[in-house]
Amino acid sequence: MTYPLHPFALHRPRTAAEAVALAQRHPGALYLAGGTDLMVNLRKRLREPEHVIDLKAVDELRGVRVTGTHLEIGALTPLTELSQHAEVRARLPMLAEAAGLVAGPTLRNMATLGGNLVLDTRCRYYNQSRFWRQANAFCLKKDGTVCHVAPGGQFCWAAFCADTPPVLLLLDAELDLAGPGGPRTVPLKGFYGKDGRWSIGTEPGGLAPGELILRARMPLPPPGWSGAYEKLRVRDSIDFPLVGVALTVRWEREESHRIAELRLALTAVNTRPEVVPGTADLAGRELDLAALDDLKRLANRAGKPMRSTVADPAYRRAMIGALVEKAAARLAPALAPLLARQAQWA
Repeated sequence: MTYPLHPFALHRPRTAAEAVALAQRHPGALYLAGGTDLMVNLRKRLREPEHVIDLKAVDELRGVRVTGTHLEIGALTPLTELSQHAEVRARLPMLAEAAGLVAGPTLRNMATLGGNLVLDTRCRYYNQSRFWRQANAFCLKKDGTVCHVAPGGQFCWAAFCADTPPVLLLLDAELDLAGPGGPRTVPLKGFYGKDGRWSIGTEPGGLAPGELILRARMPLPPPGWSGAYEKLRVRDSIDFPLVGVALTVRWEREESHRIAELRLALTAVNTRPEVVPGTADLAGRELDLAALDDLKRLANRAGKPMRSTVADPAYRRAMIGALVEKAAARLAPALAPLLARQAQWA
């Protein structure tokens, strides 16, 4: 069920500076990029701003550029463009892959990288109509005082379910921001708050009031690097991830499977995208079944799926390991027959 939109004034700036000035003039204003998430939330009365700042005409926020040893992506760049960009597909194929797995083609044509970075956290008790939420006494994330997922505490367990952030975390991405306090750059790894309420302002996160993401910037990976992104969802054509796994490996030598560096990140199983700790201990080892078991153990320890989606938490936890296997087998093809033989005798 949807409702008439809460009345708001719509502003259409032509520059980032003008957009920030409008946000400073109207505290509580929301930025509108592609609108694929925000407009749904407005119709469900999850957000009720007095002012909305439409960024569509701010061309300086668009585009993909290689600048020396770094790749820059404007916050207003559509995910379709990101997934199909020749430079991204050649230099950072896992980022193109993750962008290409967001929702369906029509939504990717509108959805933007910046919007995916600040996608609102999701929960079965939150992403409902106002009528449904009111009948359930609302929830801690919006208008209520109790988290229905874990009623005993004051922590919101809504899950962060965007696809590109775990990849960008492994790429050591930074975000250039503009706001009333001036420009600044923040590492993506320090951008997200722990509480599931962060994206509507009750948890600081990385954005100060009125701040706008201008672009994401990341170093181009060194030789011997490869990466993969795997995603589980109910309907492969359109849904948010139930589990998302990003894996990168740098080999000691191009022809070997001995690990120089391995990194893993998760999405949709925590309140924010998480880099899995402990993977540095795998350096110097072959990526074999024993190393894969250790990697899956680390991933299962880091992922904390809760009753925030339609899928059972135990199932989602089991699927973390399954997706780690799929990603690792893509990066180390010699694993595939070993995994098949293991499954045969299981």
